[in-house]
Amino acid sequence: MGSQGSGKGTQAKLLVKEYDLQHLETGGILRKIAQEDTKVGKMVDTLVNKNGEFVPWSIVREVLDEAMDAMDPKRGIIFDGTPRRIEEVHYWEEKFHEIHSKFDFIFFIRLSEEESLRRISSRRLCKDNGHSLIFGKDVHSEEDKCPTCGSVIYRREDDSPEKVMKRLAWSKEILGPVIEHYKNAGALIEIDGIGTVEEIFQEIKGYIDGVK
Repeated sequence: MGSQGSGKGTQAKLLVKEYDLQHLETGGILRKIAQEDTKVGKMVDTLVNKNGEFVPWSIVREVLDEAMDAMDPKRGIIFDGTPRRIEEVHYWEEKFHEIHSKFDFIFFIRLSEEESLRRISSRRLCKDNGHSLIFGKDVHSEEDKCPTCGSVIYRREDDSPEKVMKRLAWSKEILGPVIEHYKNAGALIEIDGIGTVEEIFQEIKGYIDGVK
């Protein structure tokens, strides 16, 4: 878990590769739904991309149910961006009780609002492969191509400063109780989001490998 720009998606992908895990990313699933020419797709597109708001729990629950049904029960899973609200905490408690499982580690990558806004304002993606790029470092113009695969770069529609600020305010109000829940349970591992991708990865890996 973590606020926008904390790097949780980047770390999730690294962990998936390192430990051969499955990747359940709610944000990515919802963005795909937003591209569909359906009633639900249009609603998600309006909420997420146009208004910078969050999708109702009723829809997220269906998304999580479908995602879990598609997972291999014999392989581990990285849950990227969930739970984001108390309803999701209860959802996973019920789900894991049914399948006799649990979260092995609960990481929260901590980042200030100022740093979140700065990072997201400079975030770009490539259209073909979704490589994450930093404007001013990896690319220097909106016409530049992805240095990894050569595809067109773009800024996500929901990455505008106004929409980011709305999501950060939401995170304080909604994600805050989730963080407190796991903290009070003694299950939360807080990671400082200031550092290089490799430094943060090695810290997280240290917990998983039992070094820390």
